[in-house]
Amino acid sequence: MKLADVVVGGRYTAKVSGGLCTVRVTELKEVPPASWSSRSAWRTLIYAVNEATGRKITIRSPQRLRARVGGDAHPVQEATPAERTAK
Repeated sequence: MKLADVVVGGRYTAKVSGGLCTVRVTELKEVPPASWSSRSAWRTLIYAVNEATGRKITIRSPQRLRARVGGDAHPVQEATPAERTAK
């Protein structure tokens, strides 16, 4: 999954401690590069809660998130028949 697809409050299937579980994203946080490294870039950390255990986890890479669980973050509304004919 890509970082642009991650939504705060969303539920995702993630690989945690070698197994797949459902997590809820609580925060996305930008962190500066290490002071001793001149080649590092800013990184985004994903803070989440493991829904099975209730533990807080930090996900350093969005690649650990497999798929969104439940509905879409921004559901697309279907056009009503009146709106379709008006176009």
